[in-house]
Amino acid sequence: MPPGHLTKPGVSNYLTIKTKLLMALVRMNNDYRKYSDPDLLEKARYIHQQVSSRATMFPTPTPAMLAFKDGIDEFSAAVTAAGTGDRILGGQKRATRAALVTLMQQLGYYVLMTANGDKLIAEESGFTLAKESTNVTIYKPTDLKLEYTSQIGEVQTSVKPVKGAAAYLHQYTSDPTLKEESWVTMNCTSARCKITGLTPGTMYYFRVGVVGSKEQVLYSDVQSKIGA
Repeated sequence: MPPGHLTKPGVSNYLTIKTKLLMALVRMNNDYRKYSDPDLLEKARYIHQQVSSRATMFPTPTPAMLAFKDGIDEFSAAVTAAGTGDRILGGQKRATRAALVTLMQQLGYYVLMTANGDKLIAEESGFTLAKESTNVTIYKPTDLKLEYTSQIGEVQTSVKPVKGAAAYLHQYTSDPTLKEESWVTMNCTSARCKITGLTPGTMYYFRVGVVGSKEQVLYSDVQSKIGA
């Protein structure tokens, strides 16, 4: 297939890219700074109720529901104690609030991974999902650069960053016919990557793909360089 085609990336090291895409497709509103103490407690209790009552849907929550409940109870007790206006107790309340928010964020990450991109499952957790962003049109990566590094068998690849890119695919092959199954993908998701393990004296062909929010991919033009 020629460079610049649209396709799904059937390549190695795909798990990291797939995870990033799923996180981008279903996101949570984890900004709890605007929540009052009573509102935060109410939200945390509701999440605990939803996740606990859906053990089949969320079988191994992280943190565990017992630890999450402990965090809720500790914050609740601190809120009550701090009602006297004592500065020390107020500090303890802020500390337990921060600890509870951390637990909520960790649990939110678990829910997203378990939902695997399914919005309906994520909503069942009780978390508030972020508003869906509008689709962004991505463009073919340009200005592909290949540079030797100070290490033998390494070439650094880079392209001009593409607005709206969810990830990048840095690929190489030694097959001059550029068969699709011959491409090797490095575990890099930014616009710059170090290709390692090249054999000195061998001609290699390189390309970089940009991944969109819907898993579409546009590839740069192919360039070649001899491994050194």
